[in-house]
Amino acid sequence: MKKLLLSALFVLPFLSLFSQDCSDLFISEYVEGSGNNKAIELYNPTNNPINLSDYYLVRYRNGLFTPDKIQLGGTIAPKSTFVAVLDKRDPGGTGQEIMVDLALQAKADTFLCPVYDVNKMMYFNGNDAVTLEKITGDIVDIFAHIGPPMLEDDEGWGSITDTTITYNSGGVPTQYTISDYIVGPLFWLCWTSDNTLIRKSSVKNGVKTNPDVFVVTTEWDSIPENTFDSLGFHRCDCNTSGISDPALDKKVRIYPNPSLNRTITITGEDFITSIEVIDITGRLTDVIELTGRETGYTYEFGERMHGICFIRVRMEDNSVYTERIFIR
Repeated sequence: MKKLLLSALFVLPFLSLFSQDCSDLFISEYVEGSGNNKAIELYNPTNNPINLSDYYLVRYRNGLFTPDKIQLGGTIAPKSTFVAVLDKRDPGGTGQEIMVDLALQAKADTFLCPVYDVNKMMYFNGNDAVTLEKITGDIVDIFAHIGPPMLEDDEGWGSITDTTITYNSGGVPTQYTISDYIVGPLFWLCWTSDNTLIRKSSVKNGVKTNPDVFVVTTEWDSIPENTFDSLGFHRCDCNTSGISDPALDKKVRIYPNPSLNRTITITGEDFITSIEVIDITGRLTDVIELTGRETGYTYEFGERMHGICFIRVRMEDNSVYTERIFIR
């Protein structure tokens, strides 16, 4: 059985807790949609790029301790996200091979696990736990709860507990008592199935020990099934200490900031493949795809855009840089 508790250093408790804030990656969004619409978003709250080859995504299926894991790759820029999507892109796919929604495909930084029998990590559903782990075996973040009392027949976790509900089962009145937030057969109360869950902005680090009880509402907000608009950007209180400035590493420059005439210039040391504009609520408002191997672009904001927004620039090497812009 996998050891879930991290080794602890005996230091002052408040110093230990403080040092964990905004210091490592965590899972910022969980998509369990219809069909094969499945995705995991990671967020880098630090001021430095992080090499993803040092990390695994891991699925613990149906209340078991047996891991399905896959090693990641690439780099996640400071204060930026990385979106992994199940690799089902065949428009002719049927049954288990049905294609992932095009809107979700457009959000992907990587596609994982095309063949179920080779790697099952991205085939999670409501009663599976998902973790982010380092290649050393240390757990960085846990979504849900690993192992029992979750069982294979349970649907997942909800927002209520210690409640007995009477429902109609094939015309027969049936009772079920929810405990430990596990909804059992009451699939319509399940948050972890057929929903998109977004980590609350107040969360600044991952869950590093297996929780006794997974209370979804503590750290997660729920939005409807097959909602993908919020992928690729995460609001986090770590940003209150200052969002990263891509100009510092001289790979991307965005100027002037603030913009006095509703226009900015974006230049990169490498070729730019896309530019995204995100408003202060996290809504994606514009996407510019650059196919001409360009290293510069001038962007003009629409009349409705004002105040603070974020510009996300994706480079040919798949690195991503995000900067906060003030529009006067």
